[in-house]
Amino acid sequence: LLHFGLIAIANYAAFWLRFDGDIPPPEITLYLQALPSLLIIRGLTFYRFHLFQGLWRYTSLWDLRNILIGVGISSALFYVVVHWIMGELAYPRSVFLIDSLVLVCLMGGVRLAHRMSPALLPSSARRRVLVIGAGDAGEMIVREMRRHPEYGCEPVGFVEDDPGFRGQCIHGVPVLGGMRDLVRIMLAEHPHEVLIAVMSPEPAIIRGVVKLLEPFKVHLTRLPLVTDL
Repeated sequence: LLHFGLIAIANYAAFWLRFDGDIPPPEITLYLQALPSLLIIRGLTFYRFHLFQGLWRYTSLWDLRNILIGVGISSALFYVVVHWIMGELAYPRSVFLIDSLVLVCLMGGVRLAHRMSPALLPSSARRRVLVIGAGDAGEMIVREMRRHPEYGCEPVGFVEDDPGFRGQCIHGVPVLGGMRDLVRIMLAEHPHEVLIAVMSPEPAIIRGVVKLLEPFKVHLTRLPLVTDL
């Protein structure tokens, strides 16, 4: 129902933009006459590309790809139906393009809003977590913290020795420095927990982190080894 509503809204918005907010009565009639065909064509095409079945909390570029293809194909089919089958040559050609662009933005926007909504909740009651390691494991664990507020974790920063990460952000979380900056970062950020997000870390790395954190009353956790995971 939401998708069909977005289809109707996008098509009306295309007419509204095409005529600068003042749609002439004949074009309103065209809109109403062609809308049922548009809903059927887009509905069948979206069903073929599984756009009604995706879990929005896992929305990715793959979903955006399917939205672009589904909207593009259904728009082409709708053009054929309107101009060649229905014979509505007065139907503005620019509306097809504007309609497609607006619909892609609406469908992508509702998915993105749904995925981002947990990250927008207040974080005052969460445990502040400092993540050591900004590689794939660190990115994965921070993404899960952002996606699941029920974990009660708020990532405050990364610690990463690779200079290519310095000054960068991952999912909005900054890389605050390297291991030699760990004490300074602890004093500045006051995390409740330090998480070693390095798959199969060397024992020397863990010993070094433990030694640096000795003056602080902080909980230290590490991801399990790949074989344990």
